[in-house]
Amino acid sequence: MLSGHFKNCYGLKQFNLQNINFSRCNKALIYAPNGVMKSSLSKVFDDISKGATTCDRIFQNVVSNYSVTHYTSRYVYSSANRTQPTATDRIYVVNTFNNSFEFTKETVSTLLADETTRNAYNVLMAQFSGEIIQIEEKLRVLTGLTKSQIKGKLITDLGLTGTADWTDIFEKLNELYATRRTFEYLNDCTYSELFNDKAMAVYGKQEFLNSIEEYISSLNILLENNPILNDRFTDRNAETLGKEMAKHNLFNAQHTICLKDGTTVIHSLEEWNFVVNEQLDRLYSSPELSTVFQKLKKMLTSNGEVSRLRDIIVAHREIIPALSDIPALKVQTWLDCFSKLDMSFDDYYRNISQYTAQIKVLYEQASAQSARWQTVVNKFNRRFRVPFEVRIENKANFLLKDEAPNLSFKYTRGMIAQQSATLKKDDLMVSLSTGEKRALYLLYILFDLERIRQQATAGGGQFLIVADDIADSFDYKNKYAIIEYLNDLGNTSGIDLLILTHNFDFYRTVKLRLGVARNHCYIAQRDEEGIVSITEFKYQKDFFKNVVIKDIKDGNIINDDKKKLLISSIPFYRNLCEYSGKEVEYSRLTCFLHLKTTPLDTLTVKISDLWNLINPFLNNTTFSGADEDYYTAVTRVANTCVADNTNEVLLDNKLFIAIAIRLLTEKFMKNTLISNGKACSDADSNQTRKWFNQVKRFLTPAQISVIEEVNLITPESIHLNSFMFEPLIDISNWALKDLYTRVTNL
Repeated sequence: MLSGHFKNCYGLKQFNLQNINFSRCNKALIYAPNGVMKSSLSKVFDDISKGATTCDRIFQNVVSNYSVTHYTSRYVYSSANRTQPTATDRIYVVNTFNNSFEFTKETVSTLLADETTRNAYNVLMAQFSGEIIQIEEKLRVLTGLTKSQIKGKLITDLGLTGTADWTDIFEKLNELYATRRTFEYLNDCTYSELFNDKAMAVYGKQEFLNSIEEYISSLNILLENNPILNDRFTDRNAETLGKEMAKHNLFNAQHTICLKDGTTVIHSLEEWNFVVNEQLDRLYSSPELSTVFQKLKKMLTSNGEVSRLRDIIVAHREIIPALSDIPALKVQTWLDCFSKLDMSFDDYYRNISQYTAQIKVLYEQASAQSARWQTVVNKFNRRFRVPFEVRIENKANFLLKDEAPNLSFKYTRGMIAQQSATLKKDDLMVSLSTGEKRALYLLYILFDLERIRQQATAGGGQFLIVADDIADSFDYKNKYAIIEYLNDLGNTSGIDLLILTHNFDFYRTVKLRLGVARNHCYIAQRDEEGIVSITEFKYQKDFFKNVVIKDIKDGNIINDDKKKLLISSIPFYRNLCEYSGKEVEYSRLTCFLHLKTTPLDTLTVKISDLWNLINPFLNNTTFSGADEDYYTAVTRVANTCVADNTNEVLLDNKLFIAIAIRLLTEKFMKNTLISNGKACSDADSNQTRKWFNQVKRFLTPAQISVIEEVNLITPESIHLNSFMFEPLIDISNWALKDLYTRVTNL
């Protein structure tokens, strides 16, 4: 059940939505010509779904209100009350198009894995996060960074992708841990001191890089001639060896070390440290190194913001060669930090690996549960004709975490020399046509619709889906793809479907393919006061076959109703003559649509003359009705049609009034030309337009305005192309009647 009353809502001045009983047929169609009510109505339903206020954008001072009932739910709003409506998940609007679209929060929530898998994942992640929080706190102290900085710095410094997580970090650290080297200077400085923004700016200066290179070159030359050190046994190696000898009591076991000069023998740790320090002092005091070192110090002294870096270099000159490769130094600094945690790195890695293995199992379960969402993508790829193929990249993540599905699009062109590229949505959008963009937009909507279908199927209540011209700008193949989706929705228990469209071909196709009940097919009209109404649309199949021909084929044209139908059929039969090569009959039938003197005189032909032209299409049935002058019948019946105040859309009335308007207008123009001493002969084509150009100088501005409107409206209405009468449907009854009245008053 759906009903409603709307007033001053987005241009919808007043509209009563009659009760639609969805209990027997859960689908309803409203055909609405452009500008009548379609977008306004869907916008109100969109407001209801989102809990947004409703207004009239043009007349902002009027009170906007609505009252909508859908089964037991009632939605009431008035702008006079200034209350914020409450959103509902029972109504969903599929809009024509929106340039900006993403997955909704509700859809992401419903797309998640089953509750058991998700709960297991959440418990595991809570435990995992607890360990990570402890690690981050310890690293915060060791590095001088904030907790929020640590993970990002690690990902960048270890060369991981932006989507990497702590499990990836530990895998990479484990891979690098064998390369860890012990540096004494890392005990006296932190990551933030070595690699803050100011220090990094210094490292990037060419003068600094040149000085480091010069320092390393000079040091290597001096090491070649040193009695203890060389480029493979450096000062760091010497210091490390001293610590190891002390640790393992080498000299306590009465061992000695003979240096490479062949004469110097070391008997104790004290002698070793003395010799090493003596050689280091000689190295650092050599003119070659001291000059460069002073240059580095001066460079850092001139900038107070990097004074801490200067102090580090002064206290630990052995760090200088490492500054030539900052990325490598960062890695070694991180490895040093992890070596200083409470447990050994191996223990931490073992714990994290266990979590990783369990998370992987849950991810595999979640990926298996993504089948229904993959089905949405598969259906889209199969049904739509677009130059891209859709893929879901993060199946497990979007099922286990609060992540939206990450879609990628493989764009392909060419058949033989095929080219393809994988793009993200925003990159793809700039290359698509309007129809292709709408198809991509609909893909995102399909995930929402699948969510609603899942809830409805599970007994989650009654849902209303409003589809507003969703086939607009699509070619026929993609239009039928949309109809297939609508059919899926229409076959889902718990879903009511209200389809709004201004495309009559789409309207008829949906009605037939979705099996919409006849009394659920409506047409919307707006009168001269702006009040909108809907009525059952009579013409759901072939108008000419089921309405016109059915009632005239016996030839017994005995009353005005039958004469109206007979005259309404002229465009139809004239088309048949044109397509079948009957040129004479075509020209004669034209004399019934235009004021002609040859081959027939429009003002003297009879109703029977018209019948004799079309009866070959009706088994040559003999005319047996009440005969009279054709023009007399046209004016009399037209007056009756204009006086009809019923709210029903009658195509035969509309078509008849349009024909009468044309004939009356041409008669007025001909009389005006003759009264002004001008000849007025039949035109070979576009007669109304040609006569208008001739008579225009004799007319008042008001008369010109009326005839210009005749030229605008009647050609589309009368000259039906392949018997498509959509232009005639789109013209409102009151507009045609008003134009007829103004023509009679010329």
